[in-house]
Amino acid sequence: MNIRLIQVFLFYTASAFLIQSIAYAILHEIVPNGIVFGALYRMFLYHYQHPYQYIAVISLTYGIMGATGIFCLRHLKWKQKTTIGFILVSTTILASIPGGILWKIHDMQAGFFPSGERFLPDLSWGASTGLQVGWAIALLSFPYNVISWISGYWVARYGFQLYDFQRRDRR
Repeated sequence: MNIRLIQVFLFYTASAFLIQSIAYAILHEIVPNGIVFGALYRMFLYHYQHPYQYIAVISLTYGIMGATGIFCLRHLKWKQKTTIGFILVSTTILASIPGGILWKIHDMQAGFFPSGERFLPDLSWGASTGLQVGWAIALLSFPYNVISWISGYWVARYGFQLYDFQRRDRR
């Protein structure tokens, strides 16, 4: 496996987790009732109880998409801003899938454990539902979402400069 790919993945994942965790901690202290994340009506609020687990899911997805962006999309004629925009939007959408699975796991820990053969379909339902509504929860999480997307843009841009493959590939 390419060591540079691992470095890029770890850089994006660690940077995202650190920045998002700090932003969450600060916002949790200053927003009314400490409510940082958005929610849908009648939704169990597991992301309020376990915020850093959901931040980790987003950070891992961002690491994957950032590494993919640098290694796979750099050869396209897209501008860097377009690639970074793709990374941010795809991270928001794709992180909804494991986020939905994590939500179902938290639901099971709360006592709603499916019996026998319903376990995997229940996790699949969590992934599907996460994909359907996870992005909406991200949009409702103002101002956390704006801070995350702005910092995500600057981290991605710095990552592209740090691992300046365009210039190295021309040599």
